[in-house]
Amino acid sequence: MTTENKNFVERIAESSFMHKLEEVSMNLSSSKLFSAISGGMGGTMGLLMTGAVFQIICVIGSTFFGWDPAGQLYGFFYTPYRWTMGILSFFMAYCISAGYSKQLGINQMMSGFTSMACYFIVCCPLTEMDGNFYINIANMGTTNLFVALIIGLVCARIMKFAEDKNLRVKLPDSVPEGVGNSFKAIVPMGMCIVFWYVLSYVIMNFTGTTLSNVIIGILSVPLKWLISTPGMFVIMFVAQLCWFFGIHGSSVVFAVILMPYIQAYSTNAALAAAGQPLVYNPVFLYTAMACWGGAGNTLPLVIMGLKSKSTTIRTICKASLIPNIFGINEPVIFGMPIMYNATLMIPFFLQPVVVGILFAVVYKLGLIGYPQVLIMTTLPVVLSTFMSTLDFKNVIFILLLFPVCYLLWLPFYKVYEKQMVELEAKNAEEAAL
Repeated sequence: MTTENKNFVERIAESSFMHKLEEVSMNLSSSKLFSAISGGMGGTMGLLMTGAVFQIICVIGSTFFGWDPAGQLYGFFYTPYRWTMGILSFFMAYCISAGYSKQLGINQMMSGFTSMACYFIVCCPLTEMDGNFYINIANMGTTNLFVALIIGLVCARIMKFAEDKNLRVKLPDSVPEGVGNSFKAIVPMGMCIVFWYVLSYVIMNFTGTTLSNVIIGILSVPLKWLISTPGMFVIMFVAQLCWFFGIHGSSVVFAVILMPYIQAYSTNAALAAAGQPLVYNPVFLYTAMACWGGAGNTLPLVIMGLKSKSTTIRTICKASLIPNIFGINEPVIFGMPIMYNATLMIPFFLQPVVVGILFAVVYKLGLIGYPQVLIMTTLPVVLSTFMSTLDFKNVIFILLLFPVCYLLWLPFYKVYEKQMVELEAKNAEEAAL
């Protein structure tokens, strides 16, 4: 097919930009760095979910049973949260470094422990009081997630460098392997600790603040625009664009907003625990992408397709229904397909825009509650909304959004259904000949 005969969508799909975007996505997915970050999040998933359970208990207790956030009963149930989500960055330093070390083929445990020690040096300077030394546990929370990420990756690279250059304490072959491995780690571990300690010491003496604050200050400049209301709409557009052309858009963009996303939720969790009003963060608009099904709010499309006149659509929608209820929409994107489908392209891109605007308006008017519980797993759509906000107003709003999402899909679905019915009839006639 010549370029002149190709439609607009085909020309975009075969453009150098889309090929480059697909190449970048594939490189990210297969890179050791990306795998280490994904693995690091996976390693802390249990802590996230455990912390969320205790947080939900506390919020329900204070909301429905009048628990005082400063009271003993509230504190009893909130303490496990402090030791899970409350020190997530500390655990993240270990998981990121261990995961990256696995990719690099070096000792994971030694690298992870080294990163934890370096995290204390950078983020938790000791405070002396009455002859005793203390650290502020608040410095181990989600505020320093980016710092933990950087420390974990850098420590793994330093230890890899030391191993490649054979920088280690050399012992006779007769020394037991366990003892030998401990001694071999002395030099690379020392290199990491000296690097971060000297850098932290210099920064503190020249700026009067900690290295972690400097890192956060530098990173906040680009993130300030990215994690803004316009920035979130750009992020959602990029995600939809990737999905439309067969690239896992959610994975691509969520890797970018992951740390601010966690920080936004943990900030509200801390405010709720202190009995203070929750705050808005533009990252909450990301919910608009998949409040009804997976990316593009595809559950209404699946539901209307269950009784389609097209056998193909009806079959795909039956297979896609349960996964879509849980926010998994690969079956419908690749099965319908929505991917490369010029007819369904418009509502697929419109969904996060229209729903995102509605979310922004109701947040601005204070009509629904802000998210506060980080749920990093797939739950049924309405249940997920309630569990993350613990506010029935949000559930009502989501239910009201369903007809909006349905109507956005309906006219385009009807056109596509007609196309599919005609195609199936044509194929049946050809098969009968």
